[in-house]
Amino acid sequence: MSNSNLLRAACGVSVFTVLSLATACCWAAPPPAQPPKPAPKPAAKPAAKPAAKPAPPPRPTPFSIRQFQLAGSLLRQGKGDQAKAELAKVIDAKDADVPPHHRREARERIVEIDRLAAGLPAVDPAASRFKLPPSPAPAVTLHVATGGNDAGDGSAAKPFASLERARDAIRAVKARGPLPAGGVAVLVHAGEYAVKDTFKLTAQDSGTPAAPIVYRAADNRRPTFRGGIRVGGFAPVRDAAVLERLPQEARGKVLQADLKPLGVAKLKPLVLAGYGSARGFHTHGLVELYCDSKPMPMARWPNAGFTEVTDVVGKSEPRGPRGQTTIRSGVIRCAVDRPRRWTAEKDAWLYGYWYHGWSDSYEKVESIDPARNEINLAPPLHRSGFRKGMKFYAVNLLSEIDAPGEWYLDRSSGMLYFYPPADVSKSVVELSLLDKPMVEMDKAACVRFEGLAWDLSGHDGLRMSNCEDCLLIGCSVSRLGGDGVVIDGGRRCGLLSCDVFCMARGGTRISGGDRRTLTPCEHFVENCRVFDLSRIDHTYTPAVLVNGVGVRLTHNLLHHVLSSGIRLNGNDHLVELNEVREVVTESDDQGGSDMHGNATFRGNVYRWNYWHHIGNWQSPAAGPPCGQAGIRLDDAISDTLIYGNLFRHCSAGGAGFGGVQIHGGKDNWVDNNVFVDCYIAVSFSPWGPGRYAEWAGRNVKAGDYDAALYLKRYPLLARLDQDINVNIVSRNVVYRCREFLRRDRGQNVQFENLVTTDNPGFVNADQGLLGLKADSPAFEKIGFRPIPVDQIGLYKDRWRE
Repeated sequence: MSNSNLLRAACGVSVFTVLSLATACCWAAPPPAQPPKPAPKPAAKPAAKPAAKPAPPPRPTPFSIRQFQLAGSLLRQGKGDQAKAELAKVIDAKDADVPPHHRREARERIVEIDRLAAGLPAVDPAASRFKLPPSPAPAVTLHVATGGNDAGDGSAAKPFASLERARDAIRAVKARGPLPAGGVAVLVHAGEYAVKDTFKLTAQDSGTPAAPIVYRAADNRRPTFRGGIRVGGFAPVRDAAVLERLPQEARGKVLQADLKPLGVAKLKPLVLAGYGSARGFHTHGLVELYCDSKPMPMARWPNAGFTEVTDVVGKSEPRGPRGQTTIRSGVIRCAVDRPRRWTAEKDAWLYGYWYHGWSDSYEKVESIDPARNEINLAPPLHRSGFRKGMKFYAVNLLSEIDAPGEWYLDRSSGMLYFYPPADVSKSVVELSLLDKPMVEMDKAACVRFEGLAWDLSGHDGLRMSNCEDCLLIGCSVSRLGGDGVVIDGGRRCGLLSCDVFCMARGGTRISGGDRRTLTPCEHFVENCRVFDLSRIDHTYTPAVLVNGVGVRLTHNLLHHVLSSGIRLNGNDHLVELNEVREVVTESDDQGGSDMHGNATFRGNVYRWNYWHHIGNWQSPAAGPPCGQAGIRLDDAISDTLIYGNLFRHCSAGGAGFGGVQIHGGKDNWVDNNVFVDCYIAVSFSPWGPGRYAEWAGRNVKAGDYDAALYLKRYPLLARLDQDINVNIVSRNVVYRCREFLRRDRGQNVQFENLVTTDNPGFVNADQGLLGLKADSPAFEKIGFRPIPVDQIGLYKDRWRE
């Protein structure tokens, strides 16, 4: 079947017969059939008040939910065998309207009843965990130590000094013949290793499943690879010209250090960008200053928060299909005359949200007109242009060092200026210098890093390109000027029990699989803590960014990110048993997890996650202008399952985003979730049929998929033009939320939701203990399935105690 036929379907001319749901993927499901509209009432007399629109008749509860209610009742009576028999009817039902995920639920619940009867946890913890391949006893063992010598033989007595020398020794082993069974272990002894260049592995450095290559911490003591230097030799500023530029209150407190005696001969120009920047949204390399392990802020104004763009000078021009306008001149004004102080600055930048509250960028200052109070920005300029009322701050200004921690680096002279937050003689001050990835792997296979740490660099941490079966296990990646770990292409690569934190950009970026053939990559991020991100590029730098097909994110703790914790693009991804908190703390129009813009992104599942304290949850009605949600399905995202999640304090924004926000999508299931203390539980932003047809038609027209395969996997694509904005909201427990649904318009299908201000039986909702007690009415009343709350988030293993 051609893409052009699918396009016609998307644009309003249905040409397909809906395929049997027996061939559907195990999670996808259509909404129940819509009942006929009631006959219109006779017209009211002209002088009378118009009759209210009649409410649609209630829809019958689906068979599967009735069976879950019955099973819940039987279980409360201790009749486990009878409950299993009723659940089996869901599995065996011939009714095509039984959602596939309800059949799966019935199968799993039968197993859970038997497990509970045997004294086991209802859900097997091992079922969601990565099965680590066995690590055979190595045939060859090499040693690396800080006191080693690359002229040594790599033995324990004569260790190498570098990973590069160990890699070359492995190449020599392979040159003599096939790798021996058991492979090679490189034991890296504790200590700090200076990184001056990228450690590179290619196909020739691969192992095999029976003979892996493992770079492992010796004696379980973590070695650290660092791409920066320690800075000393600080002295008071004596240069009269510099003192003149410093704020009066900072003079005598700002210190300076010459970097040239420390071996820093030349520094590259500062380049800053951001998601909306025309300079390109990628890692550009960045020198940063740290004091006692904490990143110090580049000198800025204002010291916290933003100031407002009060005017944009220039001619406006149309932007977008709905009458918006923008100004692209790059000449802005602010309300105060502070920019007068910056006229001598040669490398000043402005960071801001210039047009949208979700699209940030850094713009280099070209000149300042003090008489007009105008700031002229240097091209290339923000891709969307500029508008009045948006927000920004200025950075990298010697004349604004006025608060402890601020610093400025004169790249031409190599002089560092620093207002230390504590006695510098008792502090460790470090500078990140490496301006390239710390590790690059290209087409490597069966390579593991275990228990190692990479720290303090101006670029990305580790990059894997087109690798297979390569793993990071129990590792730490921190204090970088780019992204932590990037996996691009390949198969079965992942992070297990790692910590990724203190990043200028994002935590991990995972891409792989083939969207045309729906071939999964099987990459994963599991049992990882990823936090303290987006320090420089604030938006679209999440803890985990996913592209492609078949990525699994499980048992992670993701927190303290200025925008989303997770971004998903593509198909058949699983997000399960994660805790996501304190994210979307700055940007607007985002979610704790966010998906955007393609009606062919399908088969994605959010199951058993805990989303809490998202965005401006303390004052949800106060802003930002659009909103912040727990999970956001943005711009036509459809056929997604949101199942068994916990949402607490994750609804905010002027437009009213709920714990779940669906914007223009259809056929999404919001089933068996818990919403507690959310301003709004579920919100919608419906689209008109013309807008949906145009958007979905553009997705279909792109043609990056096999249409026949997609219709078989996702049969609801055959009715892309039907039931616009219809989603299914069922079996949710909604407690102490101001609103259940917003902007529903009577279009969405609702079944058996428990909306209450009375405690439905939580262990302790005020403390975030959202498991339901065995006597909760939810199990019988709405057929609610217990959520394995004790398995959400991190778990203990040999690398995470």
